[in-house]
Amino acid sequence: MKYISSVHHEQVKHILHLQNKSYRYEHSQFVAEGTRACLQLCAKYRPVAMYMTENYYKNHEFAQFENIIVGVADHVMHKISTTKSPSGICAIFYIPTEKPLPQKGPGLVLVEVSDPGNLGTLIRTAAAMNIQEIILIGGVDPYNPKVIQSTAGCLPTVTIYQTSFEMLVAQKLELCALVVKNGTTPEATVLKNRFLVVGNEAHGLLTHQIEACQEKITI
Repeated sequence: MKYISSVHHEQVKHILHLQNKSYRYEHSQFVAEGTRACLQLCAKYRPVAMYMTENYYKNHEFAQFENIIVGVADHVMHKISTTKSPSGICAIFYIPTEKPLPQKGPGLVLVEVSDPGNLGTLIRTAAAMNIQEIILIGGVDPYNPKVIQSTAGCLPTVTIYQTSFEMLVAQKLELCALVVKNGTTPEATVLKNRFLVVGNEAHGLLTHQIEACQEKITI
């Protein structure tokens, strides 16, 4: 097993650079941390490498990934981790090839959601409700390390799409806008084949975006 003891190692620099969006997409890779996240991501995303501290490696079984495991010193794990108390495992995965937009719901459309924690929570909530199609329009990158952490390992249970609002409308999906007032109640709304459209945390949806939706809902 390879071992990294220096924070100046090229692989360490690569992991740190993957915190930058443009670098992530240039290399089509993203980083995840923690046992649950790394193991669950392996079910859907192809791992590039797994980095583990010696203590973590001794207390966990990863035989099926032995060929991609790299040992790292504790101070190196602290360097590459985005958390104050690293779990001892960090992995790099390939960003999947973009798929065509889905033809029907149920699904969730998130427009310009800017906070990584909010996006991760919304993805996690959608997964809990068995909503598997999530379309992102602008906003924070879904492969941002803080988003990955906030999804709590739920990312493999959904399919992420990224597009523009114009392309979304052109798809002619059934859209239901979440608005502050004057919308129907959740009880009176059937979202079986529809996509719930949620706007930015501070400003919500723009007028033309609301008008492009066939229905409005207010919670």
